Amino acid sequence: MRKFLNLLLILWMVGIGVYWVKPATAHAQAISYSALKYGTNQTSMASGYFVRPAKVAVKNHAYVVTMDIKTAKKLTSWPVTVTSVNGQAPQNVQKKKDAAGNSHLYYSFTTTSLKSRINAKLSIYVPKVYKAKHNISFKFQTKGLPALNTSTAKTTTTAPATTKADSTSASEKTSASSASTTKPSATSSKAATSSTTSASHRSRTSSKAKNQEADSAAKVPAQKTHWGGLIGGIVAIVVLVGGGSWWYFGRH
Repeated sequence: MRKFLNLLLILWMVGIGVYWVKPATAHAQAISYSALKYGTNQTSMASGYFVRPAKVAVKNHAYVVTMDIKTAKKLTSWPVTVTSVNGQAPQNVQKKKDAAGNSHLYYSFTTTSLKSRINAKLSIYVPKVYKAKHNISFKFQTKGLPALNTSTAKTTTTAPATTKADSTSASEKTSASSASTTKPSATSSKAATSSTTSASHRSRTSSKAKNQEADSAAKVPAQKTHWGGLIGGIVAIVVLVGGGSWWYFGRH
């Protein structure tokens, strides 16, 4: 019984180690959508081909949307194809058939926003029956959709600080120029110019220091996360070896 409990403990510690070491993966989320006539709110005649829901995953700070077009066996194999979606060629295109012989066309596209309509171009060809090209629009229900990483937005917010510093420097230069037009004494003019230059230098130095501190603060969490996973993996391995040795020598 004791040996069995030791074995369970070792397996549990191995599981913990694997959990800490393995990288996090994004999970796809199902969202519904409407297939509309291009530029209208009317349902497209091709709406019945599109399987709901679509699957959405977050990858590289963007949404990767995977859709499925299903056509009946009697319409021949894969009569509907996507030539363009969201201004790009469809990605990860796969053609499969289900047990009933129906055709499934899977494809993906990448976007940074699903709040606006996504436009696509379709090519439909049923031999000796129908051949045409259509434009179509998709309207996605974004409720509950995970937000994208806001690191880009945080980076852009640092720009006003630099602009403010430049504005302050320009204002100080204007004040110095305005003061010089009043023709003060040579000693006062030199003192004002020296003070302006010193203030501008201190402002720029402070701005650079703040930017460096922000960059350092942004990098620290990633380093802590990396070391946390590494330490967790090492602890799991040490416990695994120690527990195995304990079990082995206790048995003998």
